[in-house]
Amino acid sequence: MTLKAWKICLAQTETLKPHEQSLPYFVAKLREEIKKDKCVIHPVIVDAATGLVVDGTHRVEAALKLRIPRIPVYTVDYFSEKVELHGWGRAVTKKITMETLTSLIKSFGFSFENISSQPYAVKFLWSDGVSKQIYVEDSDIPATYSKINLLEKQLQQLGIKYVRDKDLEQLVLTAEYPFGYMIRQLTKKEVLESVLDDYRLPPKSTRHVVEDRPMFIFCPVDILYSDDADERFAEWLDEGTWIDVPPGVELDRKYDEKTKVFFREELRSRYPTTLMDYFKAASEQKIR
Repeated sequence: MTLKAWKICLAQTETLKPHEQSLPYFVAKLREEIKKDKCVIHPVIVDAATGLVVDGTHRVEAALKLRIPRIPVYTVDYFSEKVELHGWGRAVTKKITMETLTSLIKSFGFSFENISSQPYAVKFLWSDGVSKQIYVEDSDIPATYSKINLLEKQLQQLGIKYVRDKDLEQLVLTAEYPFGYMIRQLTKKEVLESVLDDYRLPPKSTRHVVEDRPMFIFCPVDILYSDDADERFAEWLDEGTWIDVPPGVELDRKYDEKTKVFFREELRSRYPTTLMDYFKAASEQKIR
């Protein structure tokens, strides 16, 4: 699969290559939303050269379940500086004793030690400032992450909230959460190699920041099923306008990057209230 980078276009859904496993609940939720709304709201972020799904795994799987042959994508050059790779922190809502956690971790064959200079697989942080790390001897990504995935399924029973990796320490140290943990940040090369090896990483292994991320295109599903889908999709985009939104504005969540929101007046009621409030404030500022 080869597409031109930095374009918004349609791609064959079945040719895309998610790099993470999906969460069945979110796939089912998106599937029902697409059926109800009769549209795909955001484009999937895809590496133009390989078809690697940078962001949008659940959209791709929901589209496949609905047998949608094409899906809107924003193509990128994955190794460009415009695409940053980060991670997700896990803030845990329920307490667990150190003894119980240590026993659980060691049952998976991990070494659980105090922080050192040795590279970690998973780092744990507590509200009293204690930090510990999981170490693994095996450098094989699939083997390591498969074990981490099994451990995480056990920890999910304690209630996990996914937060930006850079926010985790502050959330834990202020005692908003009793403890938290983060999985070692991968490299782009490791992510791509996993896809090429047909291995999908555990859910929420990566978080990508994509410069000028396009959002809210609300592409009608009937376009995606049509024989002239490419032409109709281009016309759909031509009939709207693009509005630059700075980092930090609350959309469906907060984004670290500048986003580009596709706006059509007839869809005004479908945009988040926080986004419309931003549009209004920005417009009033220009008038002044």
